[in-house]
Amino acid sequence: MNRRDSLCTMATCVASPSLLMTTVGPKPRCVPQLDLKRYMGDWYEIGRYPNPWQKEFVAVKNNYRLRKDGKIDFRSVGRKKTFDGTFKEQEATAKVVSGSKNTQWKVCFLWPLTARYWVIELGDDYEYSVVGQPDQKRLWILSREKTMDPALQKSICERLTGHGYNPARIEWTKHSEDPSVYLKPKQKKRGFWG
Repeated sequence: MNRRDSLCTMATCVASPSLLMTTVGPKPRCVPQLDLKRYMGDWYEIGRYPNPWQKEFVAVKNNYRLRKDGKIDFRSVGRKKTFDGTFKEQEATAKVVSGSKNTQWKVCFLWPLTARYWVIELGDDYEYSVVGQPDQKRLWILSREKTMDPALQKSICERLTGHGYNPARIEWTKHSEDPSVYLKPKQKKRGFWG
């Protein structure tokens, strides 16, 4: 293919984005609706797509709290590499996307940047949740418990391909039975001379 043909092909793709979309595969779809009050509380991360800010994290736990103004306080904690590793936490504010029936949020960790949070699967009793993004770059599998039934985990992975995700990319999160692992360590009081 010569340079002229290459440019023509590129121009055709730019002019017709639908041609590119047909090769991407299925897109994530949100659950029909979500009861925000039921969704609030603690969630343990069972697995995730690799991402730069959670590299080598274990014992990852999220907490969502609904505010009076309708926004959501979002807090995530974890440990670096091991259960006694460095404690890390992130806090953010989430806002429900209008018309999404609470299934899509915009999460702001650092204003004005926001990340999309789409609930693409949800247990009947809100016992587990699968969160993705429309570009399929991020994925989290969450549970109310630190562990998930292997049969459920397998069935979730099988369904993820229908949302355009590759289950082989998932990193599985280790958890501890020690509740103190999920708590921010108390800082030692320093004396007068430090």
